[in-house]
Amino acid sequence: MRTIPTLFLVLAAGISNAQEAWTLQQCAARAEARNLSMQAAQYDRDLAAAGERGAKWGFLPDLNAAATHGYNWGQTIDRYTNTFATDRVRTNNFYLGSNWTLFGGLSQQNQFKKAKLDNLSAEESLAAAKVDVLSAVVARFMEMLSAEERIKAATINAERTRGQLTLTEALVEAGRTARVELLDIRSQLAREEYDIITAENQYQQAKLRMTQLLQLDPQESMAFRITAPELKDFEPLEPTASVDQVMQRVLETHPAYKRRKLDVESAERSVEISRAGGIPSLRFSANVASGYSGRDEMPVGEPIYGAPSLVGQTASGEDVFVPNVTYNTEVKPFDQQLKDNVNYSTAWTLSIPIFNNMNTRTSTQQARIRYEQARLQQTDQEQQLQLTVQQAIADQRAAYRQYRAASNAYEASTESVRYATERFEQGAVTALELSTAKANLNRSNADMITARYSYLMALKALEIMQGLPLTL
Repeated sequence: MRTIPTLFLVLAAGISNAQEAWTLQQCAARAEARNLSMQAAQYDRDLAAAGERGAKWGFLPDLNAAATHGYNWGQTIDRYTNTFATDRVRTNNFYLGSNWTLFGGLSQQNQFKKAKLDNLSAEESLAAAKVDVLSAVVARFMEMLSAEERIKAATINAERTRGQLTLTEALVEAGRTARVELLDIRSQLAREEYDIITAENQYQQAKLRMTQLLQLDPQESMAFRITAPELKDFEPLEPTASVDQVMQRVLETHPAYKRRKLDVESAERSVEISRAGGIPSLRFSANVASGYSGRDEMPVGEPIYGAPSLVGQTASGEDVFVPNVTYNTEVKPFDQQLKDNVNYSTAWTLSIPIFNNMNTRTSTQQARIRYEQARLQQTDQEQQLQLTVQQAIADQRAAYRQYRAASNAYEASTESVRYATERFEQGAVTALELSTAKANLNRSNADMITARYSYLMALKALEIMQGLPLTL
């Protein structure tokens, strides 16, 4: 019957030598680093930050360049020589242009405000994910501490019963007590060892949930254990905070609620952005361009004189001739053409929306609906937080009352066991009566441990919701 507690102690010693115990802060840091929800929230935050930077740059004019290289076959008018071309002509065009929205119904301004709000909302979303992780870590940590304390208490009870078993065996051998007393003590010891196994199973389940939360690998999970300040002497105090007091602090600090408020403001900006589609806009554009044509030729060398050409006659019948002068030609150099063909242009464009198939009206209506949805989500978040606060305060008060009742029962049971033990040693009470007294003591101790950690769990949950530092 001694093998199970002994085995547990041996395993615990082996784990202790394998790895240092984790504090609550270390568990929280590991969970934050490995939690997938937090990683997703971090990516959302990075996207929102990039969106804000993009909206900020959107106030500046753009600048774009383009270049073409092409050939033409068949008759066409060459744009640089303004002559007909019927053979293959090579052309190159180069373009540099800029557009700047001088006024767009304040759309760009509202887009920047919305991007800034979305970035802040993503920051709060990350903080809200952290709150959820911390709450889960605290709950698992308290479960492990509670199970550890139950194991210690159950082991101490079993060791005491073993001492009584040894004494009873001696009394039975001496003929001073009946063998049925020995059977009762053995039955009591079996129940207490069963309590140890139950507590160990609870500890292993709590440990499994914690290691899964921390994303530990199998080797790390086997060596994992926790450490915390001694809480056995911790005395819960009667809660004094009201729901309204705590709720006021929660609404001021809780990132989930702050995120919903920012989402409402962002949705409001979206309405203004949609409305801007129905407001006149003014844009300024500037362009510079140049190009090259394979038909842009220039004369080279000395003129070539040929026979004069008859072009007509005078009124008196005399022939009129014109000189016949030709030149050898070559295509004008590429760089020279680029310099000669440079052209500039500027334009101001006023756009007045008249009818766009009701797109602006439809998008504005949709934006207003999303705004109302955001307000509804904000109200829902507030109600959820209020329910959580109410439940945590109710749990804390219930745990306090349970602890006080269990503490009083434990004190009375301790005295009862002490008296029953003395009477048993004197042969005045039976082993069954002593077993009953010890069972009452064990139950009171277990209730006190459960109430203590339930109180602590509710207390830490309230502290986390109010943005207070994580301490234990």
